[in-house]
Amino acid sequence: MSYGKENRCIINAVFGSGGANLYANKQRDPLDLEVKKIDNNPGHPGNTKNPIEIPTVWQDGYDLEIEAPHAEYVLNIVSGTTVVYSVVVPETVSLVVLPATLSGTYELQLIQGDLCFYGDIDL
Repeated sequence: MSYGKENRCIINAVFGSGGANLYANKQRDPLDLEVKKIDNNPGHPGNTKNPIEIPTVWQDGYDLEIEAPHAEYVLNIVSGTTVVYSVVVPETVSLVVLPATLSGTYELQLIQGDLCFYGDIDL
């Protein structure tokens, strides 16, 4: 049985973190992400007492899968200093299909509060 990209998004949105993982059997490496703090409140000390857990993200062409469970993120695709694509990824969605009009190397950003998880992505 074959599912189109639109159907995969619907399936993941319905099942969320407790449901079927369409890519579970593929051998692939996660994207290499780093973390930086976004200074939303200069002069205000942070209260980070717990270790920061970097999300695990896999890429298959224009499909990005974020390991569930995960927090809500703002996903940005950035070229230089310009955000060329942005979308909110709710906690219940683990598969994001990026626009096929994007081509080249970009910076992927997953923003949660004052943390930005980032790394290079080739499309």
